[in-house]
Amino acid sequence: MNTRQTRTLRTIGIGLIAASVAGFCLARTARAEHETTFVPRARGASTRLGPTHAAALQNPATLRFERNQGQFDAAVKYAARGRGYGFYLTSESATLALTRGKAAPGGRATGSRLPAEFEQATVSMRVVGARAVEPSGHATLPGASNYFIGSDSAHWKTGVESFASVVYEQVLPGISLVYYGTAGRELEYDFVLDPGADPQAIELAFEGVEQIGITSDGSAVLELLGGDQLRKAPPVAYQTNARGERVAVASSYQLRAGNRVGFKVGNYDRTRGLSIDPVLLYSTYMGSSAFDQAFGVASDSSGNSYIAGYTSSNLFTLVNPYQAGIAGGGSDAFVAKFDASGSLVYSTYLGGSGADQAYAIGADVAGNAYVTGVTFSTNFPTFAPLQAAAGGKQDAFVTKFNADGSALAYSTYLGGSQDDYAQGIAISSSGGAYVVGVTFSTNFPKSAALQGTLNGTSDAFVSALTPSGSSFSYSSYLGGSASEAGYGIAVDGSGNAFIAGSTGSNNFPVASPLQAVFGGGDLDGFVSKLNSTGSSLLYSTYLGGNSTDEALGIAVHSSGAAAVTGYTASSNFPTHAAPQASLGSLGHTDAFVSRFSAAGNALTFSSYWGGSGDERGTGIGVDSLNALYMVGFTDSSNFPTLKAIAGLSTYQGAVDGFATAYDAFGTLAYSTYLGGSDEDRAAGVSVQSASGVTHIVGNTRSTNFPTQGAPIGHLLGSQDAFLTRLPGVAALAVPVSSLSNLIFLGGLLLGAGLWSVSLRRKRAA
Repeated sequence: MNTRQTRTLRTIGIGLIAASVAGFCLARTARAEHETTFVPRARGASTRLGPTHAAALQNPATLRFERNQGQFDAAVKYAARGRGYGFYLTSESATLALTRGKAAPGGRATGSRLPAEFEQATVSMRVVGARAVEPSGHATLPGASNYFIGSDSAHWKTGVESFASVVYEQVLPGISLVYYGTAGRELEYDFVLDPGADPQAIELAFEGVEQIGITSDGSAVLELLGGDQLRKAPPVAYQTNARGERVAVASSYQLRAGNRVGFKVGNYDRTRGLSIDPVLLYSTYMGSSAFDQAFGVASDSSGNSYIAGYTSSNLFTLVNPYQAGIAGGGSDAFVAKFDASGSLVYSTYLGGSGADQAYAIGADVAGNAYVTGVTFSTNFPTFAPLQAAAGGKQDAFVTKFNADGSALAYSTYLGGSQDDYAQGIAISSSGGAYVVGVTFSTNFPKSAALQGTLNGTSDAFVSALTPSGSSFSYSSYLGGSASEAGYGIAVDGSGNAFIAGSTGSNNFPVASPLQAVFGGGDLDGFVSKLNSTGSSLLYSTYLGGNSTDEALGIAVHSSGAAAVTGYTASSNFPTHAAPQASLGSLGHTDAFVSRFSAAGNALTFSSYWGGSGDERGTGIGVDSLNALYMVGFTDSSNFPTLKAIAGLSTYQGAVDGFATAYDAFGTLAYSTYLGGSDEDRAAGVSVQSASGVTHIVGNTRSTNFPTQGAPIGHLLGSQDAFLTRLPGVAALAVPVSSLSNLIFLGGLLLGAGLWSVSLRRKRAA
């Protein structure tokens, strides 16, 4: 089975959760003792593993299955390693190797970095009656491992690949087995059944286990040698019916002779194609008793979410605020930071005596937040400003908060004597802020400008601030003789800036273009790439057809491939390898998603996305595997869905948000409505590169917007902001046989962090 075959699969998810999501922890029955970290060690390994190259260190959000190229015992085909365990796959079995340091006498640590003595626990699992299968890795992960063992370079292993999942095809007739990791680095396994295959045929045998029991709550408890225990939570099963609704399927563990476990499954529809669905990791309202609107979202590698928008209420939800009260003017910007668990780190007003609105937010590796938008205030809060006073009636602003939101690193106006406003921001690896927006000012602040004058009624602008915020790296107009607007910006690792927006000019500046001329209608989208100094266009192109088109969001992969979303009313919008090759309905608009080649002169993927009503793509992100994540809103009752969130496969209200993801090949991974019975609009998305976890913000008027783990679980005013997190494509894309219609989600074997094996010593007899 090749990777492309895995992209069109029909599956049913039956979750047989094998361990607590909370992770494994050590406990003693007699008394609490010192707990030390397990050290992973291969069973029977004859050599000690050498150091790994930095690029292949454990991804904090993706479990890596490393192919054996001689760095492990010859029987091992793939290995995965986490904090406190090693997991080794052979042709016939899976082995979990746990090694921990013994506690020092009296429960105190010895003081050395590594314990002097070790205790080991090893558990192996095999499928009874299975044929020996050569497992295959799927979804190559970025980075490679290098092993430099000893002084003889002939024994060194370099360029060792890692994969997101490992598949055992047809271990039993009609039954395959898949191991993979979730976005949180939990280890899971699935059984995949072809039509007609019997779930009763699956039987698991364990070595290193004295006996197995079933508790009153349905959990399976494996008594390990020496008296330790491995507890596997009760199985969970579901099936999706013709209406896209999740239907529970009865399932339970079944004890069999000889330390064996099987599964018992109730009735289900064996003829229907079914799927593993994305789930809401977290979803909450955010707002006040009045009107609130969110536009911008950012995330970091730790899983924090950063939101920016505006509120008209003096009762906005505040936590550790920098500015504790609304300053006036009808609205103030707000800035909020949620940690990975969904708790508010801070939430604050930001504004002066006029109206202030935040439209975009970015974050750096230190957790600092960078906010931009528009202010009508002459007393907007400034600190170490690049521009201390307003230039006109409305100016853009750029404000940098420290990690806990308690102080400003800098805050400045940005504008000329006419109207200026910022709509996008991106942060470089060094902490430089790149801002894009619209200006009507002939004296907009410029520095090392590619284009030094306003060419039309309005132009886009691009301003790159140094990390201190005290000066520009460059600041320039970008536009033709009509009108332009800059909406989105992204920055790659080399400091090149990618800009998306719209233009009405037939002389917009182009360079190495995909589309050299204006396509027609009122507006075309544009996509431009500036070099790191802002001195030249590496490429710049129109993007549009015979009607109105606007590019509203942009993201860039580490390969240099830019992904763009927006909306189009054109019947001839440029497409390539499109899941939807034509406009959903003439006279309406569809969202679009387009991925450019690194050179910018070709499309590697481009598609319409919508139904018979109107859609708009508002934000886009990419992960490290080059999967695409698009959000927006729709009023189509036939918007295309796949693997939708439970209960959200059908149109919910007057306007619904949507979230859609495509894998690296452009194949649809999931597509779901996101909303309640009133108006809901997704406004922006940020993607954690390593895991693909998507952080989505938007606005809702629905009292029944879907929430999960929410600190605010109900609508507070006429409209509230919302924050929703969804898992990445890699966590959902489990490779299986194209004929399969049933999966046993063999479940969570290992959680990230501490063990969820409860190791308990027996009392002395």
